[in-house]
Amino acid sequence: MTDRSKTGAGPETDPKKTVVRRAGLVVLGLILLAGLLGYGGYWLSTGADEGARVHAQGNVVGGSFRVFSLGGGMVTEGDFRGSWTVVWFVDPRCPPERCQPPLKALDQTLVTMKQKGQLVLPLVVSLDARAEDPDTLKDYVMGVAPHIFPVFATPNMTQAMTRLYHAPYALEPGQSYYQSAPSFVVMTPEGHYADTLPVTDDAAGLTAGLEQIMARSGQN
Repeated sequence: MTDRSKTGAGPETDPKKTVVRRAGLVVLGLILLAGLLGYGGYWLSTGADEGARVHAQGNVVGGSFRVFSLGGGMVTEGDFRGSWTVVWFVDPRCPPERCQPPLKALDQTLVTMKQKGQLVLPLVVSLDARAEDPDTLKDYVMGVAPHIFPVFATPNMTQAMTRLYHAPYALEPGQSYYQSAPSFVVMTPEGHYADTLPVTDDAAGLTAGLEQIMARSGQN
């Protein structure tokens, strides 16, 4: 009988099996790497670092942002340069009788300002960042404000934006929807903070308030 311990012909020293074993380790490593890259892509796509990408750009209120239109296109603060902007945060789960009147008043104000030769763009951001059906947001806003195209963002971006624009990001006490912002934030055509207007104003009040803000800035 041959003694394998002396001949060195055991499986531990078989060159072919050593190569196969090393190849298996390489494949396993590639699989693990692919998994890590896949998770990293998912982490980025869900906006896990969105909060670190916004900044005030020198504003006391307001700043940069990255949101999505209902069609899925990316929208940033640069898209609003050259126009006055009115920013508001609202949750489409808010009772219509409570949160839709400000939308209707803002919509009427936009039409009035356009008739007066002033371009004012609305930036209405959904606070329901996890909503799965964008049609709900569309119907809620455009059902009463047809000239307002709402946007939405990742949860982290939504939270970061509310900090920048000094809006609450908390559930209404005892309810399952978020508190809407108590004020409209007005930004100049250059992207600078101008002032705020109360959401309790009607269309006439909002129009008058906007004209006063524009007059103070010398751009009316």
